[in-house]
Amino acid sequence: MKDLTRQDIEGRLNAHRELLVTILSRLLKEPAGAEILRYLEQDDMPLDGAEDPGLTPSAGYAREAVMADEVRAVLNAARARAAAS
Repeated sequence: MKDLTRQDIEGRLNAHRELLVTILSRLLKEPAGAEILRYLEQDDMPLDGAEDPGLTPSAGYAREAVMADEVRAVLNAARARAAAS
C-alpha cells in the first residue's frame, strides 16, 4: 500500500463520516434505528475531562475521548439530517 498523505487520510475519513451520517440518518427513521441509537449513546463513552480541570488524560484516554466526541458529532449530524428530510 502506498504511503498516504495527510490530505489522503483526511479525504478518506471525511468520506467515511459522510457514509456513516447518511446511513444513520436513514436508520433513525426506521424502528430498528432507536435500538442502534441507544447502543451508540451508551453512557460509558468518556467525556473530555472538563469535569476535572486538573486532569491530564493519558494517551489512551485521550484517544477514547476523541473517539467518543466523534461518535457524538456523527450522531448529532445524523439526527439533524433525519429531522430535515
